[in-house]
Amino acid sequence: MTEIILRELSSGDIDWMTLIGRKLNIAGGDRLLQPHEHPDALYLILEGELALISSQPQHTVHRIATYASGDVTGLFFLPSDQPLPIAVTALEDSLVLAIPQQALADKLHQDVGFSARFYRAIAMLLSRQQWQITAHLPKEFMLQSHLIMTKSIFSVFGCLFDSDMCWMTSAGKVKRLKEKEIYLREGQPLEALDIVLQGGLCLYIYEGKCNPLSLAFSTLQNNQPRRIAEALPGEILGVTAFLDMSPNVYMLKANQESLVLSIPIAALTPKLQQDPGFASRFYQALASLTAERMFQIVIQLEDSARYEPGCSLCDTQSYSGELGVADLQKLSLARARFNWMLQQLGVKG
Repeated sequence: MTEIILRELSSGDIDWMTLIGRKLNIAGGDRLLQPHEHPDALYLILEGELALISSQPQHTVHRIATYASGDVTGLFFLPSDQPLPIAVTALEDSLVLAIPQQALADKLHQDVGFSARFYRAIAMLLSRQQWQITAHLPKEFMLQSHLIMTKSIFSVFGCLFDSDMCWMTSAGKVKRLKEKEIYLREGQPLEALDIVLQGGLCLYIYEGKCNPLSLAFSTLQNNQPRRIAEALPGEILGVTAFLDMSPNVYMLKANQESLVLSIPIAALTPKLQQDPGFASRFYQALASLTAERMFQIVIQLEDSARYEPGCSLCDTQSYSGELGVADLQKLSLARARFNWMLQQLGVKG
């Protein structure tokens, strides 16, 4: 991941992080973060290797993911302050740079150029980490979709301005998908970034090693694609391929009649280059969305306490996925923006 940090950030950004950050030596076997800890810093791994470790060793998945030079951990830029129920442990003697949360927040608020570059880098790093985790999920794993619609809307539309929404609705085109229609195949180049407006699409990946060229040209495979998640209204499709400018990494298939807003990459790229404010908010939305997906995967792997529709609540129990008052207020604004988009596009919510 080192190339992402060095490619996406400017020399001035790196100088600032070096100045404000604190270098920490972590001995092999020691923990950088404890389960359920609220980190007060962003940790950039400079040397060594760390791992995201399950807090419940009896689970099949014990080491969830590994972090190497150039990776980040600590602050996951979630809409609300939700600590992960996992530990971050050094697999060998490692060196990390701790960037204080408040100093980083101030810098992101004051320097729109830094904000755009930083959030893009974070979105790319989290996207790669997400797919690293996804590639090693148990075969029976299926990301549960309840609450994801709410969290997706919160993650994406809570970061954008009304003017951003106006541009997206004017630049995009609504596409109608039939039930069971394959919208995008794994291996195909990405031509647009899509927002699910209505209905839902399923995400499939091929297990084992598959030739990307064979996938792109629909050559028959010995193995069948495995369904791993469902994309509901508010989700952005194609984030990983867009950030890496690489072929799509999964197959998308409509599981019901659906509508998506398709924003051409040819229009989106110059907008991001010419409008730093839009770029900052847009990449923040992508980073937040990818972080939320990672959070949901880890929570589900951990089987930690979560509220299920129809269940009674316990006053003394903390549930993953529950939102505080401030988050609910932000969610209300985000949902209003999404509903406004639907209205402008003539789509019934």
